[in-house]
Amino acid sequence: MSNPIFLSKFTSHRGICGVHAFQCKIINKTGGYSWIESQMVPLEKEGKLTSILVIATDITERKIATDQLKSSLMEKEVLLKEIHHRVKNNMQIISSLLNLQTHHVHDDKIAVDVLKESQNRVKSMAMIHEKLYQSKDFTNIQFDDYIERLISELFYSYNIRKDRVKPSIEVEEVRLNIETAVPCGLIISELVSNCLKHAFPEGEGELNLSLKIVDDKYELIISDNGIGFPKELDFENTESLGLQLVNSLVKQIDGDIKLDKSHGTKFTIIFKELEYQDRI
Repeated sequence: MSNPIFLSKFTSHRGICGVHAFQCKIINKTGGYSWIESQMVPLEKEGKLTSILVIATDITERKIATDQLKSSLMEKEVLLKEIHHRVKNNMQIISSLLNLQTHHVHDDKIAVDVLKESQNRVKSMAMIHEKLYQSKDFTNIQFDDYIERLISELFYSYNIRKDRVKPSIEVEEVRLNIETAVPCGLIISELVSNCLKHAFPEGEGELNLSLKIVDDKYELIISDNGIGFPKELDFENTESLGLQLVNSLVKQIDGDIKLDKSHGTKFTIIFKELEYQDRI
């Protein structure tokens, strides 16, 4: 290797034993560039500095490999961001189509309700991908922010005024991966929708939602002070599509669900964050 002719970039960091390591980019004898890492080691004799040992290492291949890895990582992050953006947009299109369909269904409240419920389910999933698209970390989302927006969307969807049905949301700073966030978001959407549709026939009441970490698990509680479930109704064995979906989703996140009907309605769900499944 020839002597350095031109220094285009210079960096330094502390190496082993406190010795500074310096990196520089030089023009080599072929006219190309090489990265050199140099370390200066002081040599002492009888407590006095007698000379300095300079150790120079060609790290060009290592720098090239590092740059390639960084470039590949950036490409994957951009790709993930684009995927979440497109999924969100596609779901918003589906939601808009369902909304348009409700305006073409006449004198059939059941059909309108079914379309609206489907629209809310799509919205809850679209919001997950929107949060991931906006996040620097594409593996999980800030779930407390998501819940507040989801509740607001549901109140708007069912035309419920918050001064009549008062929502109380107590959520710790929780981050969930997408495998857990999607089913958990759907569970919240179903139970809150069920409350807003059936719990308050007189149009007034309170809706409470809390999510907190208990030991190594999550505790989700959704309750209201409404008229409550019919005593004869077994929520784990019902023809209601919404409750069937809730029970299925709770199993999906390896959770346990309990219903307290002693005062209004209170669902308590204990679950763990799912681990990522192996991908092909």
